[in-house]
Amino acid sequence: MNTPPTYSLDQEAQFSILFDKHYQRLYNYAYKLLNDIYTSEEFVQETFIKLWEHYHKIDKSHRAIESFLIVTLKNKIIDHFRKNQTREKHNNLYSLYSDILTETNTQWDLLQQIDIIYENLEQKTRDIFQLSRNEGLTYKEISVKKNISIKTVELHISTALIAFRKGLKEYL
Repeated sequence: MNTPPTYSLDQEAQFSILFDKHYQRLYNYAYKLLNDIYTSEEFVQETFIKLWEHYHKIDKSHRAIESFLIVTLKNKIIDHFRKNQTREKHNNLYSLYSDILTETNTQWDLLQQIDIIYENLEQKTRDIFQLSRNEGLTYKEISVKKNISIKTVELHISTALIAFRKGLKEYL
């Protein structure tokens, strides 16, 4: 069974000296990378907490303690950036999904509106418009096929286009 180490007043005093000696430099390092006062302070405090938790295991030489502090803080900052990258990636995927969903919904609404407009056209106007747009026939070819004048074809196409402009104005 692991029992937590006991700390003497001497160890607390040593730790206090280490805190006073290294805090500002570690904070400056963190702030330079993070550009955030609160996160920098939090990470430096967590670094010292970890030092306190592992103080009994660490070589008490100045270099060993300094290395422990720097490596611990550096790892906290790297983890922070990794988490932010992952969060950013997920946010970007969500944003992309939302954009695609919105675009799909808009296109679906547009297609439904086109169908409604087609349904509301007179049958003869609908047939003539579809011959022009779907089959690519010229006005003359439509007039011959339907046995009507070119002016009548123009009138039906014009009527259909006006209906589409009115019905689709929010999409244009």
